[in-house]
Amino acid sequence: MGIVNDFQVMYEVDRGVSISRFDMLLESSGLQKQVLAGLMGLDPRTIDNYRKANKRFGALEGELLLKLHGLFEFGQEVFEGKDAFLQYLSSPSYAFREKRPLDMLNTFTGVELVSRDLHKIAHGYVA
Repeated sequence: MGIVNDFQVMYEVDRGVSISRFDMLLESSGLQKQVLAGLMGLDPRTIDNYRKANKRFGALEGELLLKLHGLFEFGQEVFEGKDAFLQYLSSPSYAFREKRPLDMLNTFTGVELVSRDLHKIAHGYVA
């Protein structure tokens, strides 16, 4: 992805986040198009319309997309692969009161909470 800090996220968001970022995350994450679009609060047809019109994501959708991309890169590193990370995301978690981490990824706060949990797991603090 090439974005390593919040300043780089802000820079790309200011320029407008390209639809290609959605496609990259879709491919690397293993999520279905409707699931990823839903996390961003968009209908999959809206994504298709953006692609046809060569439209860029607005600030909120673009920032969430970039944060999700970073989270998926880190999660796949922590779990040593896409399938194991998707299993983590799809399983109810004690840390989230039996909610699935995936269900929390539609907000910046949810992405941050899941990221904190991944950091704990990476450092051996598993609840």
